Amino acid sequence: MGSALHHKPSAAMVVAIVALVVAASGTAVAASNLTAGDQLIKKHSLSGNRLRNGTITGKQVDVAKLGKIPNATNADHATNADHATNADKATSATTAGSASISQLVYESAPVALSSSGPVAGTAACPVGLDVVAGGAHMSNQSNDFVIDTAPAGRTGWEASGFGADGDTMIVSAICAPAAQTAP
Repeated sequence: MGSALHHKPSAAMVVAIVALVVAASGTAVAASNLTAGDQLIKKHSLSGNRLRNGTITGKQVDVAKLGKIPNATNADHATNADHATNADKATSATTAGSASISQLVYESAPVALSSSGPVAGTAACPVGLDVVAGGAHMSNQSNDFVIDTAPAGRTGWEASGFGADGDTMIVSAICAPAAQTAP
């Protein structure tokens, strides 16, 4: 048994050990030269569906290069809404969708507030006019509160509020002639 330890390795064994060392060192060299995927990809070359979630922020987005959203092509016309100087000169129409408002009437109703609980009041439109909007405001805005406002049918605006005794809530209605509609 002692004689087996003193034998020289065969040529085949030496070749196998050298091949194993070369193979192991080649793998180590290759592993040390690996680069991250981000370094392999050319900048600005990925499409949106290849990006990781959360990797694009507002700093990387050039808003000037974004196109129009398909459903917002008419949004440019809204920039002129603040300049409706000729709205009172519009001609009358026969359908409600295109009817003009030739006259607005503002109605208001004062309501005495009570510290014992909420109170309600209504501003009514004159006969022949319908309510188109409304609201309420308080005489003492630091202590009084509007609880709710809503149309009161077709012909008025109602509001409820709470406040100190002696304070006032003003309920307002904006009224306009009803449009004539085609059947």
